[in-house]
Amino acid sequence: MRMMRVSTILTLLLSGVLVACSSATQYQAAEKRGGYGYTETQLGKDRYRITFTGNSVTDKETVSDYALLRAAELTLQEGYDWFRLVARDNESKSRTSTSISGVNDFGGTRVYQRCGLLSCDTVVYDSPTRLSGGVASSTTRTSYQSSIEIKLGNDPMPDDAEAYDAQELASTLRRWMGQRDN
Repeated sequence: MRMMRVSTILTLLLSGVLVACSSATQYQAAEKRGGYGYTETQLGKDRYRITFTGNSVTDKETVSDYALLRAAELTLQEGYDWFRLVARDNESKSRTSTSISGVNDFGGTRVYQRCGLLSCDTVVYDSPTRLSGGVASSTTRTSYQSSIEIKLGNDPMPDDAEAYDAQELASTLRRWMGQRDN
């Protein structure tokens, strides 16, 4: 009975970890530069660079919207009415992982490919076991990052397609995100 309770608790903990790993990046400050969420860097009195980094479950559009939302919030926080996009850069990073299953024999050399975010390495070593047949399967995951540079301003707002009313944009994006999350 006690062993079954421990097994159930371990199963629930593992399920919780898997669910946490498979959910989209939340709108939040990143714990560190390069982490998931937003970061901001002041470039001048009224200029900032904002970057939002999402995980492989967060789609490209959401990452871009979160960067714009942070720009709108920062604009209001700094006492300005509007911001203008000066530069925009969107990146994607793909990671492919391959797993091989099959029958092992004794003796031989083992070769496999280890892939990270930016590159893959081929590893070769002598092993007491050798894969003598099997099936390889690959999974590719893509994550997105959006960086924008903004210039803040007060009324009058320029008549420019790259200028945004911070209050209006923040309200619109929050409403849209709330509808999407429900």
